[in-house]
Amino acid sequence: MAPSSDGAVSTIHPRLEQEAFDRLRELVLASGGIDLGLYKDRCVLRRLAVRQRACGAVDLRSYLKVVAHDPVERDRLVRALTIHVSQFFRNPATFEIIRTFVLPDLLAAKSRAGGRAIRLWSAGCACGEEAYSLAILLLEANPAMRGKFSCSVYATDIEPECLRVAEKGTYGPASLLAVPPRLRQRYFQPADERFQVVPALRRIVYFKLHNILTPPPFRRIDLLLFRNVLIYMSESLQRKVLALLHDALNLGGYLVLGKVENLPDASRALFSPVNIAERIYRRIEPDPGARPRSE
Repeated sequence: MAPSSDGAVSTIHPRLEQEAFDRLRELVLASGGIDLGLYKDRCVLRRLAVRQRACGAVDLRSYLKVVAHDPVERDRLVRALTIHVSQFFRNPATFEIIRTFVLPDLLAAKSRAGGRAIRLWSAGCACGEEAYSLAILLLEANPAMRGKFSCSVYATDIEPECLRVAEKGTYGPASLLAVPPRLRQRYFQPADERFQVVPALRRIVYFKLHNILTPPPFRRIDLLLFRNVLIYMSESLQRKVLALLHDALNLGGYLVLGKVENLPDASRALFSPVNIAERIYRRIEPDPGARPRSE
């Protein structure tokens, strides 16, 4: 499989190269939960070519041997194929529902139950914009209610470099396009031509390396954002991951998916819809007497 004149990789594979490509897809699915069948081949092949050249492999069959026997390169490939695109308050309508309904409901319920903590989780946080957006909404919530609780925003991703960027908390203007001017002034400090999140945000946001296919590092979560990751997984992996997230949430805790994502049928016994348009759900206990869905 040779690069074309523009640096892209041809999508026409000899049989053996196609077999190697298919096997690489299986390895990526097993290692990172990414179903490459949902991507365009040309996009995948460009990223494969970068790693192939970095390893000095002459073709995909040679690169497959490296990936199959070297877990470090396998991890690098998964990271190369992971899309990390975000900005503050991405999909503003979703954050507006969180601001006006989800957080007030959580705070009121906690107050009635005598709770002491509000725990939010941004899973697949990329470079941290989503996690800091949640922190801003928390700090903007009713002070009389919020002040009763300790507030934490946990943020996880599989990519260490993204987490290093997130922990620095410095962003370019393009990341802040959806931030209202008053919030930009309150929660960001100019840093040359970039913007630094203020210490009040950094104090309540905690970043951690985590693969979503493994058991959750946190429990008793009240609101969990897992957006634009599920769509790249096979249905069987979706069910596995959603079961893990269900276990991490408090009863009645909220789950937010991406705008183009839906719950697989087999997971609908775990979550009830709150706002279908914004893909917001609540954790429920599955009926122990219900018959399992056939797969």
